[in-house]
Amino acid sequence: MGRCLCLAALAGSLLLSTADAGEGRLQLSYRAYFAGIHAANLDLGVVFDAASYDRDAAAFDLGASTYAVRVRLRTTGVVKTLTRLKTTAYSRGALVSGDIVPVRAGYSSKRWRKKRLVELGFDEGTPRIVRMKPRRKRANRPSVSPAQLKGALDPAGTLLAVLSRLDGHGCEMRIPVFTGRRLYELVGELHEAGVGRLKASRFSPFAGPTVNCRLRLEKKAGFDPKSRRRRDRHHTDVQVHMARVFDETPPVPVRFTGDTGYGSLTAYLHRAKLDAGGLKRELRPRPGWKHGR
Repeated sequence: MGRCLCLAALAGSLLLSTADAGEGRLQLSYRAYFAGIHAANLDLGVVFDAASYDRDAAAFDLGASTYAVRVRLRTTGVVKTLTRLKTTAYSRGALVSGDIVPVRAGYSSKRWRKKRLVELGFDEGTPRIVRMKPRRKRANRPSVSPAQLKGALDPAGTLLAVLSRLDGHGCEMRIPVFTGRRLYELVGELHEAGVGRLKASRFSPFAGPTVNCRLRLEKKAGFDPKSRRRRDRHHTDVQVHMARVFDETPPVPVRFTGDTGYGSLTAYLHRAKLDAGGLKRELRPRPGWKHGR
């Protein structure tokens, strides 16, 4: 889940300027390549709508903007034959004075026939497990104390929090992230490359200036000591190219590259759609361009 979490969090760091936009919908589609082979598709949708709100959030200021974000990741092509993986994560809550306040969140994943599901609720900023399948055996369950969970966000809610930190505050950040099983900290800093410029290619239609950040997930709690010496022995470290795709939105990731432990994985923004304030805009591949499916 660690690598999937990082992929989702880094690919989906997005936030509409809801103070003026009112209701809005932003959709981003990415295609990831492993050693030049189309390996996975990642789709994100973010909806802001102050008119409808989860009843569980009645204690919050209903005048604040509300959000709903959903992330879907699935392997494809040759990689799908090696590891058939589908993951969906969601988060619902409010944006209060620029802060992300989750109310309900969760994720489900299926790798071959192995399924996992986690649903989270939040009590005064502290996430709690509402449902988990399969549940860990108590004897083998590493502990994450309530004190450590205070202020932690869910994986999908982290998508919005990341950009709220990046937009106007540089790349520096530290955000605790709780998956329901493990606690991470998402750490951001300016990449040594600083700023740059990307050209449109067969992988992505985006062209323009970028700000380059370095983000990584650090393991904090809930890990089996044995796993630290095996698959979880490395932090996930990714270089993210941030750029403003639409004038009405803050920058979003247009490309990111990281080491999976088995080789380098690069994801490109393939398509973007914005529907907000009566405005509809789209960034899409140019007609006639060849690209991986």
